[in-house]
Amino acid sequence: MKTSISSLPAALQTLFFERAPQLAKEEHLVKRKRCFDASSLLITLVLGWLTHPLAGPSQLARFAHTLGVKISKQALDQRLTQPTARWLLRVLQEAVGLMIFPPVLSKGLLARFPAVILEDASTIELPALLAPLWKGCGGNGSSSSLKLGVRYDLRSGQLFGPILQDGKRHETTNGVHALPLASKALWIADAGYYAITFLRSLHAQGSFFLMRPCGNLVVSTPLGERLDLAAVLSASPQKVVDLCVRLGSVPRLWLAARLIALPVDPLTAAKRREHIMERARQRGHAPSAVTLALAGWNLLVTNVAPSMLTAEEALVLYRSRWQIELLFKVWKSHGHIDEWKSKNADHILCEVYAKLLAMLVEHWMLVTMCFDDPHRSWQLCAGLLRDHVSLLRDGLLGRLPLKRVCSLLHRILADSASIPARANRPNTSRQLLDGKYWGLT
Repeated sequence: MKTSISSLPAALQTLFFERAPQLAKEEHLVKRKRCFDASSLLITLVLGWLTHPLAGPSQLARFAHTLGVKISKQALDQRLTQPTARWLLRVLQEAVGLMIFPPVLSKGLLARFPAVILEDASTIELPALLAPLWKGCGGNGSSSSLKLGVRYDLRSGQLFGPILQDGKRHETTNGVHALPLASKALWIADAGYYAITFLRSLHAQGSFFLMRPCGNLVVSTPLGERLDLAAVLSASPQKVVDLCVRLGSVPRLWLAARLIALPVDPLTAAKRREHIMERARQRGHAPSAVTLALAGWNLLVTNVAPSMLTAEEALVLYRSRWQIELLFKVWKSHGHIDEWKSKNADHILCEVYAKLLAMLVEHWMLVTMCFDDPHRSWQLCAGLLRDHVSLLRDGLLGRLPLKRVCSLLHRILADSASIPARANRPNTSRQLLDGKYWGLT
């Protein structure tokens, strides 16, 4: 359940000084205060790992000293227990439920929808000894893994998630997938989320979808005649094909939609067919001729009317799905949420949960402080923010007014350079403003 918070300082105060101590009391985490209370422990772990994502107990203890907490690395190491991990998980779930109101982009393609929601999931492989808590896929994969389900609104930067689940479960069973969408919001996902029943539910509630269909796509004409899609596409003289179709093989479950197709270059098509044949060989069957033929096309399905979104604009919007992959890249490459040095299961869980909290706090700050410039580099701003975590620490401790700290950080991030415009292959932010797909030029 989302709780509306009016501003970033209010959200930080609520999380670190209201909800975290209350949850610590419920988990009986702090029986008596010696060095840490719940708030200072949370600040140490979250901001300590935000500053030094690969920090061990020694670096975290030194960070605690900057808070005025005199603690040895051995004593801090002993704090990373199973109760602490349970508490951090509950704090993370509480943070996911907080909603702040960053500025909303009001120009370009995104402005046509009240929200443009990207949905995806990413997996963290865990040591096998954590399999009783977080089950992995097994087989050639890890016996323990954690899957993070996320929805990301491109218009506002608002984040829904991460919601955690067993790595072995499909992402469509994640709690974030069941969250309602606003009327006329646009939902974008890859082929792993393709399900006619879900798309029908979005259409029924007045929401839009734009996604890649799965490999065994079945389509019919508006009159109900099964369509030989490979033959229709190969015979089309147009570079971008835009067809009115019905999705699905069962007449009573048909869904009226548009199918947009763009041919890929021969090398890409050959690599796709090679991959399809290899997967089929591993499963002991031969791929169909239709599947191999459709590998030469990029396919999209949507229920947005052509008058509201042209085929070219749909291609631009779907290309923006890469932004959620960049989000996960920042979390893993910069936040190192999937790396740790300890072999202790409780330590690892504490580190994973605290780093996810750090990524969430970082995201709140980035969207409220630099989302007004759509061309600003997310990774550059994330790195710049981590260089100034000490300011946030002092604001949370009351050494500086927290609102003043947020204002200073906003000014620092506002001075960071935007991604320069390119003469060829414009970046995604500029394509979203003018609606022109570079792949057609």
